[in-house]
Amino acid sequence: MNKREERDHKFKLLFSTQFYPGDEIPSQMDRYFDSPDYEDGDSLIKIENLTEDEQKDLESSVQKIVDKLPELDEKINSSADGWKTDRMTKTDLTAIRLALYEINYDEAVPEKVAINEAIELAKKYGGNESGSFVNGVLARLVDSTRESKKVEKAPRKQQGELTEKKSAEGKSVHILINKNNK
Repeated sequence: MNKREERDHKFKLLFSTQFYPGDEIPSQMDRYFDSPDYEDGDSLIKIENLTEDEQKDLESSVQKIVDKLPELDEKINSSADGWKTDRMTKTDLTAIRLALYEINYDEAVPEKVAINEAIELAKKYGGNESGSFVNGVLARLVDSTRESKKVEKAPRKQQGELTEKKSAEGKSVHILINKNNK
């Protein structure tokens, strides 16, 4: 199973969790793997060819996302102006949740890949405007994350202030920044 097929399965499993209470999710995941093969528009996806380990890995991955849903939804709600999670289509919301989880918790997935794949899933399974909507929400989420991670620069030294720096040879060098009187 390649990464795209894996993400497709995660998307569908995560999507299905929205329709069942938490205690029914494991049995619904089992039912997913019992379903027949399907065409995804490009190729035939064979669920029956998944190994037991692949199924367990998918279930475990989706369960980790489900466990983080309150936190993910809080981030989405605080970032998507006028679009709370309860107003979003389930398809768009699933793509956003999956991407946001990958961006925040899956170091193996680059941010750009997570966003691009979410847009592709939204286009594939959502409505005409789903790709644009998902892109816009994720762009706001990523921008707000970047802002909170900005590093404050140290204040610049004032003229006339003595500073100390180490030279390449390890010696201390004292520098006095002269005042520029004009």
